[in-house]
Amino acid sequence: MSTLLLYKEIKALNRDQHKALKLKTDKGCEFAAGTHIVPLAGLEFFQAARSYPIVFIGEGDGLSPIALMGLKQGLNSFVGDSGQWRSNTYVPAFIRRYPFVLAQSDNDEFTVCFDEAYAGWNEEEGRELFAESGENSPYLDEMIQFLQNFTAEMQRTRQFVAMLREMDLLVPRTLKLTHVSGESFVLKDFHAVDEERFLALADEQVLALNKAGFLGWVYAHLMSLGNANLLFEDYLANKPAQTH
Repeated sequence: MSTLLLYKEIKALNRDQHKALKLKTDKGCEFAAGTHIVPLAGLEFFQAARSYPIVFIGEGDGLSPIALMGLKQGLNSFVGDSGQWRSNTYVPAFIRRYPFVLAQSDNDEFTVCFDEAYAGWNEEEGRELFAESGENSPYLDEMIQFLQNFTAEMQRTRQFVAMLREMDLLVPRTLKLTHVSGESFVLKDFHAVDEERFLALADEQVLALNKAGFLGWVYAHLMSLGNANLLFEDYLANKPAQTH
């Protein structure tokens, strides 16, 4: 999975070149309407688990958690026709950081970048990135702090996945969803924590997960899987009617 999901034209933010750049933040989440998966940090599991199935995708060392937004590629059930995220549902940090991103160089230095293709950029109105003096605006400083926190939490999430793999808890899963109407859908090609293996862990392994702050994340992930049924209902509600 590419961490550059959503981003089309990534450019490094330059204090001189982009001094007059402003960002209109009223554009909603139209940019995410075409993605059915969104990367998640473990810290977000508790809030995300109320609305989305949280599953792991990828292979081997590349396994990582995502929130599933739709059952079909290109369909995000949580972005409405107006481009707004569904009310009263958690908006993942990956979405909230857009159109900014931190790019990491080979020597582990980070550069603030942005998606030049985003429709909200202009030089007339919106949130300014730099003050007249050339200093960062309070808004830009706030965004940089947000990006740094997100990057740190994603690193912690990689440690979480590594621990789950070390304990051999992540297994390939297939989930068959059945609706009262008789329609069914098979969700496959994802990994989840195996509940039997989880319950069979030795006491010291459970303690290790707990001390690392990861035990609650496992429970949130397992609880979230029930949300797949709600996604299936959304999928059926938006499915074009068949003509005979």
